[in-house]
Amino acid sequence: MKTIDGVSFIKKDGYAVCHITNFSMALKKLIREQLSFICYGAANATSTKKMYNYNNTLKEFINRYNEKTEKIQKGMIGELLIHVLLNEFFAEFETISPFFNLEERSIKKGFDVVMTYKADHSMWITEVKSGELHKGKTANGTTEDLLNTAKRDLYDRLNGENYSLWLNAINGAKIAFDKHNDLKDAVIDILEQYGEDSAEGKIKSTNMNVFLASALFAPLNDIIDKNTVKQKYSAITKENKFKCIFALSIQKETYIKIYEFLQKEGQK
Repeated sequence: MKTIDGVSFIKKDGYAVCHITNFSMALKKLIREQLSFICYGAANATSTKKMYNYNNTLKEFINRYNEKTEKIQKGMIGELLIHVLLNEFFAEFETISPFFNLEERSIKKGFDVVMTYKADHSMWITEVKSGELHKGKTANGTTEDLLNTAKRDLYDRLNGENYSLWLNAINGAKIAFDKHNDLKDAVIDILEQYGEDSAEGKIKSTNMNVFLASALFAPLNDIIDKNTVKQKYSAITKENKFKCIFALSIQKETYIKIYEFLQKEGQK
């Protein structure tokens, strides 16, 4: 498995835990390299259009960030970190949804992250919940809360009649892939079938693979225990609400340093 300076990462069957102990140069480098890809998708990020280059993507990220409430700002940084970690530690998956809502600067209306498992083209839907320590809770207790909220929200959305979620996923996939990527047509066909099933009320969460992710911003003198995430993964699996699940929990002391880094980068 890859290693990143300042990042402690443990990955097991069904779950993973990450502690970002230092916002290192290596992690900053990854954000620089991946930001356009994460925000706009591979096809746009590799284009020669200036609007998709690193500097302009930084400006757009900061503009969107500054317009949001503090709660949503934490969510944006948490989701950005989840994207980076997925790209680095989950090579078996390919992300097929851009971070930005391309129609407007409002919060994204679709799923947080949509991925395909490269070996069999199966879809994995990701829900990310971010926040600081909950009142009276430890790092472990807050992480359980965040994973539970991710589970409930995704369960409700997958079982509800929300055709627009699949339209957004399809549109995201169309722009995420390079136009010559052979995987693109297969993925879009699958998403379109999900869209049709949703329109007919046939789609169920029990047929879906899900990534439940939590991003905790809290001091590292009280860290997430891997056994907490393992036990939560096992408990949710036993509920039989989804076909397959993976639980990913990360902890970083503060989200502000990420924002300050991006802001400073945009001023260069």
